[in-house]
Amino acid sequence: MSEQDLLRAVVEAEQAAVYGYGVLGARLDPVTRRLAVTSYDVHRARRDRIVAALEDRGGTAPRPLAAYDVVVPDRAAALALAVHLEEGMALRWRALVSGTGDRELRQVAVSALQESAVRAAQWRRLAKITPVTVPLPGT
Repeated sequence: MSEQDLLRAVVEAEQAAVYGYGVLGARLDPVTRRLAVTSYDVHRARRDRIVAALEDRGGTAPRPLAAYDVVVPDRAAALALAVHLEEGMALRWRALVSGTGDRELRQVAVSALQESAVRAAQWRRLAKITPVTVPLPGT
């Protein structure tokens, strides 16, 4: 994949994460919801940064979908969705780490990959999923 394709894939995944966190937050208690709001804010900021990087390279960011196929009937489903979103983001960030020759962009991707791995572990812990961590996030 080209660097622009990788950036588009990250943007699409961030858009899905923003949408997903907007939905799952409604099924969480106030304390856990704060983690979801923080995650939502991080994903919005990351999305905006990658859109800017894509546009700086002459690319066009994909538009978000009008809706995503998520069903969150309860807390357990909300926690599972949060884990899924962070695991998906780790895949996209890892692909960008290995697919870009731009040092600054690689540093952004490494940082985002690490943050997604940490958030996924937090959500797994809350969902009582073991193991809480995975050996190679994004694989």
